[in-house]
Amino acid sequence: MPRRAQRAVASEPPDLWRARLRRFRFTHNIKQAALAADLGVTQAMVSRWESGVVTPSAEMRARIMDLFETGEVSTPLIDWRSHTAAQPGIAAVIDRTGTIETASAGLLRLLARERAEVEGTRLDDLLSGDLPALFQTLGASGFFDGRLESVESVDRYTFVDREGQVSSLCIEGLHWPHTGEDGAIRWMLSGAPIDEAEYETLCRERAGKVALHPAR
Repeated sequence: MPRRAQRAVASEPPDLWRARLRRFRFTHNIKQAALAADLGVTQAMVSRWESGVVTPSAEMRARIMDLFETGEVSTPLIDWRSHTAAQPGIAAVIDRTGTIETASAGLLRLLARERAEVEGTRLDDLLSGDLPALFQTLGASGFFDGRLESVESVDRYTFVDREGQVSSLCIEGLHWPHTGEDGAIRWMLSGAPIDEAEYETLCRERAGKVALHPAR
């Protein structure tokens, strides 16, 4: 492992590893069991890393970084946009203007809209509250210029469905930059629903709604 990478592994905060592992699995379309096999650990251990219960040891962090750098995984890569679109959970690809380029099946189901109604539409035309505010924070923080490695957020999605009903849902989000086909950085959004109590707890634990992790 390069000496520069070894120094980075030693100096980075431990909460980055949860986000890094989830991001790596999402973009490579591999399950926890496949990642565990590549690293020589159990699926339960990968689950504990991703949940933040424990942090990988220094030796294991070095092995994980080697895997990240080579991209050599047991499951071959697939088209990242198709992978996002097929996700049953909340996920999207968003450009630096705030336009949703690709929406997951889960996001379409949440909004109760067809794909053509969502893709090509600006984020703030579909949702209000925390998510448009998060987009502004990302832009101001240099996210679309490659200055951030990942972002964790606690958001309240507020939207109006096709029948005019206003809905609100608490979401724990994980976000990272991904370079698109044209070389421009896109916002890879992912999120999981949480209840009101979890929302309040996470806001207190993080001393706010957004945690920004600078690029290495």
